Amino acid sequence: MTQRRTPSSPVPAGFITLPPVSKFFATLGRVYVRDEGGTAPPVYGLHVRPKHANRHGTGHGGFLATLADTFMAAFIRHQQPVVETMWTTQLTMDYRRPVPMGAWLECHLTDLQVEGDILTVQCELRVGALVTNRAGASFKIATRRDR
Repeated sequence: MTQRRTPSSPVPAGFITLPPVSKFFATLGRVYVRDEGGTAPPVYGLHVRPKHANRHGTGHGGFLATLADTFMAAFIRHQQPVVETMWTTQLTMDYRRPVPMGAWLECHLTDLQVEGDILTVQCELRVGALVTNRAGASFKIATRRDR
């Protein structure tokens, strides 16, 4: 049985391929990042593929939560290079609308806050200007000086 390829929009200008940071990350497919420059957070993006689908043919909720968690962690590493090890202690996800197959999905990050060894961050997943999901997470960090 062959799987039909879903047409996708092109990768927008300014995005470059983000090398996988782990074997798990590599299972997401090709992920892209656009550096906004200065203090602005980077924007992460990818095409939603059939392997990311639920039984309704839209982006699976677990996949979307994984993206949000992964991109928020990548953002923390971008903003806080001293962070060596961290783990998610809390993840919230609001599902506002389905993400269509083949869509170019972007993750826009906001609100990085640091309180001791806990970092919190918020993000929106968007298709074009449409917000499909909102997420927030807390991460426990350990730095070299903590060990």
